[in-house]
Amino acid sequence: MNKFLKLVILTPIVLGLAILLIGFVLPSQWQVSRSIIINKPPQAIFGYVANFGLGWPQWSAFDNEDPTIKYTYSGPGQGVGASRSWVSEKMGNGSQTITSANPTTGVTFELKMESSKFTIVGNIAFEPAGTGTKVTWTDKGDAGNNIFFKYMGLMMDKMMGNTFECSLEKLKTRLDGPAAK
Repeated sequence: MNKFLKLVILTPIVLGLAILLIGFVLPSQWQVSRSIIINKPPQAIFGYVANFGLGWPQWSAFDNEDPTIKYTYSGPGQGVGASRSWVSEKMGNGSQTITSANPTTGVTFELKMESSKFTIVGNIAFEPAGTGTKVTWTDKGDAGNNIFFKYMGLMMDKMMGNTFECSLEKLKTRLDGPAAK
């Protein structure tokens, strides 16, 4: 067997093994977080982040990524137990449920993607910031031993960060007005 043929056969095998081995040592946990200061008390912000049907569509850029998305709401309209599920060819099918809600500290939710059994724990936290409120949106996930999800975890900040920033800016504009920065 000539050297060129050996190289053609061995190169993909070595690369594949390297990708697999690196995947085993990648961290399984990932996190995306963005913050903004809104010149309102947390109670004025709460209804926008604790209500999927009336609040989120006014500011969440994720809600507008697929114009054909179909939402179904269940549970209470706002707070713990409020839930929505969606069907979307572009974004995949999934559901989101608020697991904790406090008008002064924020909300925590769980988001599940149907096709991949992928789960995200999200938190929109409020903390005092001068005369306003620092709003921090954080999503976390655990890829477990799934090598594909571990590689995906490396890209989550780049994939979701801009959408978080856009969403928080829309929330700020909604509450503080377009001239406020």
